[in-house]
Amino acid sequence: MKNKDLNISIIFTIIGLIAGIFTGFFQASTLTEELYQQIISQLGSINMMIIITTIQVGIFTFISALLGLKIARKVNLKLNFKFNKNSLLLTIIIGLATSFILSASDKFIFAQFLPKAEAYKFSFLYFISSILYGGVVEEIMLRLLVMSLIALLLWKFFVKSKDKSLIPDWVYITAIFISAILFAMAHIPATEQLLGLSTPILIRCFFLNGIGGVGFGYLYWKKGLSYAIYAHMLTHIFNQIIFMPILFN
Repeated sequence: MKNKDLNISIIFTIIGLIAGIFTGFFQASTLTEELYQQIISQLGSINMMIIITTIQVGIFTFISALLGLKIARKVNLKLNFKFNKNSLLLTIIIGLATSFILSASDKFIFAQFLPKAEAYKFSFLYFISSILYGGVVEEIMLRLLVMSLIALLLWKFFVKSKDKSLIPDWVYITAIFISAILFAMAHIPATEQLLGLSTPILIRCFFLNGIGGVGFGYLYWKKGLSYAIYAHMLTHIFNQIIFMPILFN
């Protein structure tokens, strides 16, 4: 089992490294002149920033995967890469619904609190980065590691039965919501830097970053991590291929 965990972690890490490369190049493409010069002065080159980003993502992915696999097993959570038609249909529905909610809420609810946006322009770098980093790396960190760890702690401290087959549903449901909230909280600094931190913007931060986590967490609990990954990836695909071009052009 240890060798299997290591092998799976290595596979996830390879995906994480690829995600890190695309994320690094995308970040480099969005730098202002001031930030560009600052990075040059600190690191010597933009390529060094991309290398550091890639290494960091790879390390975080490996550690999260290796620990997460061990913790998930303790609370009866699984990867489950077996194909199931009904599970896939539910995954597509959750990915599609999440994508629509994210795009439509920005268009019809939060637009008045945001800077006037230019027409949507598709970015291949962001597309691949969001699918690999958001869809795979974030699910490994937030669902496989964080959600599994929260479920383990809730079970150990608040449930008398130590039989993992008898873990009550409320443990998983609570872990789903806490991990989604933590994910949203992690986006507060970036949100503040880009948009400020008024009450509407804070609500938007928690709503947009939390809504997907609930659906993905449910899939991880009921269907396995693979379906949470698929749903997260599909959310980005639907968002950038369908809803953003329709709503923001």
